Amino acid sequence: VNNSIDLVAFLILSIGIIILSYPLFLLVIERATDKKSSDILLAGFIVLLGIALIIALWAVYFASTSPELLWPFAAFTLIFRYVSPLFLVRLIMKWRTSDSIILTSSAKIFADSFSGIAMVMGTFILLSPHMEFNSSENIELLIATVLAIFTFSQFYLYLFVGYMRKGNLPSAWISGFFIGTGLVVMVPHYLDGFESYFTITSSLGWFSGAVIMQYGNEA
Repeated sequence: VNNSIDLVAFLILSIGIIILSYPLFLLVIERATDKKSSDILLAGFIVLLGIALIIALWAVYFASTSPELLWPFAAFTLIFRYVSPLFLVRLIMKWRTSDSIILTSSAKIFADSFSGIAMVMGTFILLSPHMEFNSSENIELLIATVLAIFTFSQFYLYLFVGYMRKGNLPSAWISGFFIGTGLVVMVPHYLDGFESYFTITSSLGWFSGAVIMQYGNEA
């Protein structure tokens, strides 16, 4: 680890991967309990923690020494940047058509006008690098991070919700926070010129969401 950015990236990815492995930790505990073996429990925890630390260390090391190897992570990040607004649109459309959820007047106005809001967001993100006030790119990054956390958490819940016990779902949101922050904030730091791809992909996601939302309204 050569500098503070590398250290922060390593810590964020390590914590995120460890929490992401939560269902596997539960599986280890279950197997150890069935076998009544503390050795299985200890060995399982050491293996899972070791793998998480090795993956995080490997990612940060190659990111700082050979950033071109980060392009698979960059592609993954771009995909999440694009689909994040679409996930949000899907959720809003489900809320609006659900019989079990009663929307307040403010929420209904927000849902009905979301296609316009999405167009404004896409335009803002596309133009944020060219705006004069210094906080525009930070605001865009904050929006992207929040949506990436939301999307990753939903994807993680979709994969592992069947293996989670009741009351343990917050682990998905916590891991989403760390993984989302690691992908959205750290990857552009290591790849020169990646910010432009980041911005364009995110804008396309918002514009696509606006079209889908408007089509749903008309339908």
